[in-house]
Amino acid sequence: MLRTMVVDDETPAREELIYILEKSNKVKVVAQASHGLQVLDLNRKYKPDLIFLDIKMPGISGIEVADKLLKEPHVPYVVFVTAYEEYALDAFEVNAIDYILKPISEERLNKTIERIINRIESGNKDYFHKLGQLIEDINEKENGHSRISVEYHGKLIPIKSEDIIYITVEDKNTVIISTKGNFEVNYTLNQLQNVLNSSSFFRCHKSFIINIDKIESIEPWFNSTYNVILEGQGKKIPVSRSRSKKFKKIMNIL
Repeated sequence: MLRTMVVDDETPAREELIYILEKSNKVKVVAQASHGLQVLDLNRKYKPDLIFLDIKMPGISGIEVADKLLKEPHVPYVVFVTAYEEYALDAFEVNAIDYILKPISEERLNKTIERIINRIESGNKDYFHKLGQLIEDINEKENGHSRISVEYHGKLIPIKSEDIIYITVEDKNTVIISTKGNFEVNYTLNQLQNVLNSSSFFRCHKSFIINIDKIESIEPWFNSTYNVILEGQGKKIPVSRSRSKKFKKIMNIL
């Protein structure tokens, strides 16, 4: 039976996950934490086999907690708990690190538990190396070190993420508008969204990704939507209705 810890700053989310886990005869919840600072002490005390770790927590994120756990004498397996739009989930897939999405699917959760049991029984030590690589990849992205190389007149031009103003689709072609110029690229908006720093770039519309650090002004529009004007750009870029709620939260619009 897996000795398990659940970490989430939201009490209802934590209680829901514990409720589902307790229905399994393969898991025993031995500890729970409401913030990341508790985790190291509880890990040393209870030595859980597995931690379900919410990514987005105040003070110290789940990614930071996992990084600290890797330096501990006892390192548990980690399953990250996240919402789809928070992180580029392909990074988890590439590094073969388990995650579950909110709202939690009981079927997905049970499959994850089975996978962890198989890893433990097979003595898969490579898992912790992969976990470290995932943390490194995410930290690099969050620290704004991402860059995209674009082809221009037979050469590759690296564009730093902070130099990108926005990205759009024109005549079915993806175009990066940057301080270095405008470049047509062979990537989709979804692919670029997964590469760029998630704290600076926002998919405001199905046809636009904007650098929120480049926003010069915001104009309220009809049906609770917005238009944004970016630095050095006269063009008004729409924030769609489906994305306006998240946009208001990011920009602290009351």
